[in-house]
Amino acid sequence: MVRKMVALAAAIGGIIILIPGVAHASTDYGPAAWVPAHSANYTVANRESSHNINYVVIHTTQGSYNGTISWIQNPASQVSAHYVVKSSNGAVTQMVREKDIAWHAGNWTYNTQSIGIEHEGWVEQDGWYTEALYQSSAAIVRSVTAKYGIPRDRAHIIGHNEVPGATHTDPGPRWNWSYFMSLVNGTTPPTWTSTVDNTTAGRFSASANWLTSSYSSQKHGADYRYAEPVSASDGAWYKFNIPATASYRVDVWYPALPGYNTAAPYIVVTPSGNQVVYVDQRSGGGTWRSLGTFTLAGGDYNAVAVSRWTSGTGLVIADAVRLTRV
Repeated sequence: MVRKMVALAAAIGGIIILIPGVAHASTDYGPAAWVPAHSANYTVANRESSHNINYVVIHTTQGSYNGTISWIQNPASQVSAHYVVKSSNGAVTQMVREKDIAWHAGNWTYNTQSIGIEHEGWVEQDGWYTEALYQSSAAIVRSVTAKYGIPRDRAHIIGHNEVPGATHTDPGPRWNWSYFMSLVNGTTPPTWTSTVDNTTAGRFSASANWLTSSYSSQKHGADYRYAEPVSASDGAWYKFNIPATASYRVDVWYPALPGYNTAAPYIVVTPSGNQVVYVDQRSGGGTWRSLGTFTLAGGDYNAVAVSRWTSGTGLVIADAVRLTRV
């Protein structure tokens, strides 16, 4: 049976007292709580006397934060990691001392030479790699690379999938390496902006009800889409590969004509639900118009739509959408 309580060992008068339900701080990395892995799941060592520490290996848990901690405490798991990072708020739990060898890489040589960091989430799902998670993980990496003289580059800070002989795919394509490494190295994160036009291959999708026009000279690109308003769900969708859960300004481009819609609904997909902004497409066309700033989840998904479901009159226009991290 997996023990799901955490014990705090407090030395009082030379007696060790276990206090259930409380975690104490890590002695290796101050911001982390210390919850030890089961002794059957790692190898006691004396790094760096016994082995040099040359790598940091980035993992995805394929499970929840608490579930991962419980699994590493289960002697049947035969796996462990030095650190586990929570998605929602970046909380960190250390489970194996840095001097000891965690069983995380599936390659004994790399296990002996690395620090393993697990990140809460699922490789195939969007939204788990939050700003809080990236910031906390990068802080751990800065700590261990400084302590052990590990170069802060992609030859030494690697994904589980990059370990020789690896059968795992984590952290996967949703992990933003360029942003993460900018945090590790203390450099300015790269500015991110992305534009999807109605002609952008693989990024725009709409039903056959959305027709094509190049009538207005205010169009973005070669043409744009239009459709009659209707009380039904029939959106024109814009797909973006968003680097991380963060704040983004959403700008839209459309041509404006008197016969276009008086209240075109733009749908913005956020972690807390869809947000709708109505735009009068009879004016303000031929330039970028801001819908506002929204929290968007990291990942590759349909993030913005123009809907036909409106009480407004006139043709609904779908031309281009731009996201910019702010």
